[in-house]
Amino acid sequence: MINIIRTGLDASNKEISAISHNLANGSTIGFKKSSAGFTDIYSQQVELKDNIDVGLGTRFVGTQRNHQQGSFIQTNGALDIAINGNGFFLAKSIDGSISYTRDGSFTMDSEGNIISSKGDKILSENGSDLKIPFQVKNEKGEIESLAEVRIDENGSVNSIYSNGSATVVGNVGLAVFANETGLKEVGMNQYKPTPMSGPAKIGIAGENNFGRIQSGALEASNTDATAEMAKMIKAQQAFSGSSRMLQAEADITKRLMG
Repeated sequence: MINIIRTGLDASNKEISAISHNLANGSTIGFKKSSAGFTDIYSQQVELKDNIDVGLGTRFVGTQRNHQQGSFIQTNGALDIAINGNGFFLAKSIDGSISYTRDGSFTMDSEGNIISSKGDKILSENGSDLKIPFQVKNEKGEIESLAEVRIDENGSVNSIYSNGSATVVGNVGLAVFANETGLKEVGMNQYKPTPMSGPAKIGIAGENNFGRIQSGALEASNTDATAEMAKMIKAQQAFSGSSRMLQAEADITKRLMG
């Protein structure tokens, strides 16, 4: 009996941990909430009439990510973009490894590279860096300075200079997966593919199964704070109930053995 109660305590603890993580990231751009998954443990070793399975508690099987799209926050920032539909941005870290994110709060580094909030370089659909020149020479050989950056709904990055000339730097690449719930979270709101998710399929916004780019906006966390708080109360009540049951069972065992 004690072992069964302990599985209930463990389940409640895992659920509370998942909910706490969701609440802590309620304002994190592009964050996707998760829930703790469980399965019942049965035993067929006990001989009962009608061959009834006997429950032996519950087992934690892992966290499950909910990739439902969050609402959009209008920022009007030139390099703030959100994906309306399917897809993840491609981010290349300093060691050359690529991860995937829905966080489109981008900036530029000192060399003109478009980078993520983590500092990773954002890639085009062909895997190249998206680098915007701060200055260019016009037809007369005069220096023109960068005045504005625009990103359209297809992810095309356009740099506009002081003389009004425009240059297409490239397209923001997007990745989709056969099973995005199979992606592995690696921290900082980024993901890596797994055999369960399948490999990344790279493309351009607006094509085939890829979403479109919403410029001047960011995707909010899909955490519903009210719903998560309600779940937290239930999980805490379950934990408290299991704790009382465990104490009562321990007291009974102590009396019987004493």
